[in-house]
Amino acid sequence: MDAQLLIITGIISIFIGSIVVIVGNSIYSNGDSSEPPEYPFYKRIDDTSEHQPASTDKPPGSEVRIGGIIMLGPIPLILGTDRKSIQTVILLTMILMLMAYLLLR
Repeated sequence: MDAQLLIITGIISIFIGSIVVIVGNSIYSNGDSSEPPEYPFYKRIDDTSEHQPASTDKPPGSEVRIGGIIMLGPIPLILGTDRKSIQTVILLTMILMLMAYLLLR
């Protein structure tokens, strides 16, 4: 019974997640793909669609930090772009492993 409940919960979670992604993509998409998007840090050289960076200065808040985890069985592979994102992913990984241990023992 417990295994069936976990399988059904997982399938429902995947289904709901897919619906959320599709709805979110359709809400934030304007549907006009005929022209390239105008990026605030690029300027047009001429009337063609070529873009060139406007400057090398990064505006405040444009830093991208990424962290992720790949679980290969009990072995976590942790990836990240900076120290803070890696620490956050390590903490979330420990929480995930503790939850899995407590729920599946």
